[in-house]
Amino acid sequence: MTETPSVRQTVIPRPAAQPRRLRTFMTRILAGTILPGAGLMLSGRTLAGGLFLSFFVLGIVASALTAIAIGPTKAAILVATNPTLLIPLAIAAGIFILLLIASLIWTADLNWPSPAGRTKKALAGLTAFLLIAALIAPTARAMQYVFITSNLVGNVFSASAPKGKEVGIGKDPWAGIPHVNVLLVGSDAQKDRPGVRTDSMMMASIDTQTGDTLLVSIPRNLENAPFPSSSPLAKIHPNGFRCKEDCLLNEVWTEGEEHAHLYPGDPRPGLTALKESISEITGLTPDYSVVIDMKSFQALVNAMGGVDINVKHRIPIGGEVTNGNIVPGSIKGWIEPGVQHLDGYHAMWYARGRATTDDYNRTARQRCMVNALVKQVDPWTMIDRFPQVAAVINEHIHTDVPQDHLPAWADLVEKMQKGKIRSFGLNASNTNVANPDYRHIREMIQASMFGQPLPTPTYTDGRAVPPAFRSRPTPTPTPENSISAPSNTTPAPATPTVEDATDADAAAAC
Repeated sequence: MTETPSVRQTVIPRPAAQPRRLRTFMTRILAGTILPGAGLMLSGRTLAGGLFLSFFVLGIVASALTAIAIGPTKAAILVATNPTLLIPLAIAAGIFILLLIASLIWTADLNWPSPAGRTKKALAGLTAFLLIAALIAPTARAMQYVFITSNLVGNVFSASAPKGKEVGIGKDPWAGIPHVNVLLVGSDAQKDRPGVRTDSMMMASIDTQTGDTLLVSIPRNLENAPFPSSSPLAKIHPNGFRCKEDCLLNEVWTEGEEHAHLYPGDPRPGLTALKESISEITGLTPDYSVVIDMKSFQALVNAMGGVDINVKHRIPIGGEVTNGNIVPGSIKGWIEPGVQHLDGYHAMWYARGRATTDDYNRTARQRCMVNALVKQVDPWTMIDRFPQVAAVINEHIHTDVPQDHLPAWADLVEKMQKGKIRSFGLNASNTNVANPDYRHIREMIQASMFGQPLPTPTYTDGRAVPPAFRSRPTPTPTPENSISAPSNTTPAPATPTVEDATDADAAAAC
C-alpha cells in the first residue's frame, strides 16, 4: 500500500496594519480643507484628489482673471445684481462645498489614527467636526444672502426700462449717454393726512464718464410749478400748478393721484406727474427715480452703521411752530456742531429739522447727507449688515431702475465714489418761490452742471433784477423766551442760516 505524501501548507500571515498617527491625520485633513483634493492625494487617492484640486484651481483662476479685468468690486456687484447668473453660481458653489465635505470625510476615514486611545480619537473627531463646520457656516450664510439678494432685485427693481433710456453692455455701457439724471424723493405720508407729500426733492445729474455728480435741491414750496405740454396735467393747469391754497410743488404728487384717470395703466401717476413737473422746472429729464419713505430713512442709516457728518450749527430734534413761534417744550434735544457720527434717529433729524432754520437750510443739509452716504458706504459693513439693509430697501424704497440696467449701474456707482460731488440749491438768495422765474432756474442749473458763473436774473425787457427783489424768503419762526436749553448749551439762532447756493464741492460745503 502506497502512502500518500502529506502536503505541508505554509500560511503567510497578513502584514500588520501600518499605524496611523494623529499628526498625519491632522496634516492631511487640514491640507484637504485649504486645498480641496490635496488631502486625498496625500492619502494615495491621486486620481480623485487631482480632479478635485483641478476644478478648484480652475475656479480660482477664472475668478481672479475676471476680478483683474473689471475690478473685484464691479465683478461682485455684477454677479449680485444679475439673478440669472447669481442663482446658478450659488447652486454650483453649494454642490462644490458638499463635495468638499464628502472629500474631508473620506480623507478622515483613510487617515483615522490607529491604534489610538480615547484622547487621540476625540481630538481627531473634534478637528474633523470643526473643519466641516467652518465650511458649512459661511456657506449657509452665503446661501441666505443669495436668496435675499434675488428677492430684493425682483421686488425693488422694475422688470422694464423707463421710456427713452437704453444702456448697453460691455466695457462702456453708458456710451452715447453723457449724463444720467436721477430724481431722489423723500415722501412724508402720514395717517392723519391724505395723499403723499414729497418732503424733499433732489435731482442728481451724473457724468457717466467721470462719475462727477451735481446734486440740485428743489424747494418743496415752489409755486406755479409748470407742466410740459406733453403732460395730461398741462391741460388742467396750463399756466402752472395754481389754486387758492396749498398748490405748492410738494402737492403735485397728490394732484397726479387725484387725476389718475389721465394716466391709464400707470401704477404711480403721482410720481409720474412729479417727474413731469420737475423736468420742466430744472430742464433735466429724470431718467430714473428713487422714492424713500422718510421714516424708513432712520432704519436704513442704522442698517448701514451710521454716518459721519460735519454739523455746522445746532439742529433741533423735534420742534413745533405756531404763528411763527416755537411751541415751548416741543424741541426734545439738539444735534450739536462739529464732526459727529450720527445714528439713524439723529441723521433723520439732521436732514429734517427746521424749527430754527428754514427749508433752504434743510435742503442744503439733505445734500450733505446724500454726499456723506455715497462717500462713506463701506462694502464690508454692507456685507455684514446686508439682511437688515435689504429688509429696509425691500419694504420702504421704490425705484424704476430696471433689473437689466443694474450691471451698468454697478459701473456708474464705482465711478461716483471716485468722482466729485457738487451741490447747488434753489434758495432765498436766487429764487422767489412765490413767483419763480423758471427760465432763469434752468439757466442756473445748466451753468452749475458745467462749472460756469451763475447768470443774473433779468426782467423781460433785459434789465437786471436788483438783488433785493430776487427773492421773497419764507418767514422763519423764532424761539420764544420761555424755551430753555440745557445750561451747557447756547440758545438756537432766531435767524435762519441760508446756505450758499453756488456750485460747490459738496464735501467742502458740508
